[in-house]
Amino acid sequence: MTNTQTHAPSGVAPAQQGKCCGHHDAFGILHDCHEHILERLTRLETLGRELARATELKEAHLAVLGDVLTFLDTAVPMHSADEEQTLFPRLREATGHLAGHTPMDCMEQEHVQHQALLAALKRAVVKRDAAATAQSALAIVNEYREHIGKEEQVLFPWARETLTDPVIVATMTQQMRQRRVAAGMLTC
Repeated sequence: MTNTQTHAPSGVAPAQQGKCCGHHDAFGILHDCHEHILERLTRLETLGRELARATELKEAHLAVLGDVLTFLDTAVPMHSADEEQTLFPRLREATGHLAGHTPMDCMEQEHVQHQALLAALKRAVVKRDAAATAQSALAIVNEYREHIGKEEQVLFPWARETLTDPVIVATMTQQMRQRRVAAGMLTC
């Protein structure tokens, strides 16, 4: 049996073909990116639960892991750059560099932790350790969902209230779109 489903280069989500982030502002782009990441997390969670009962990594498991990891290796650095290089500097400037630990500091710290979790998952896959792969996969799912929840429920609403100048939002939007054009993920 042949697989007739085609995948976009670099693990681009087929969902992006149906809705183009090129028509959204910066906050819409950030939200769409979260939606695409959450789609992959659902697949990773299903796989992690299956692997928790498995004794070995099979080719079907590796195919799903390959797709999910390829997407995350593309989407997560781009999304982190959207936040760390485009959104956070403007928030810091608009808020006068808040004293103490800021929401941006927390998110940046979690971005670093997420990279460590992804590295642990990759090591488990290379070792072909089903149990460790399951544990790492489920840890990633939990951590990313919690992180996305904080951003969607706290950080982004606060950022929208803080960054109301249309010129600032337009500049942010252009920078985020340009990242996607450069990565070959946006053509509109």
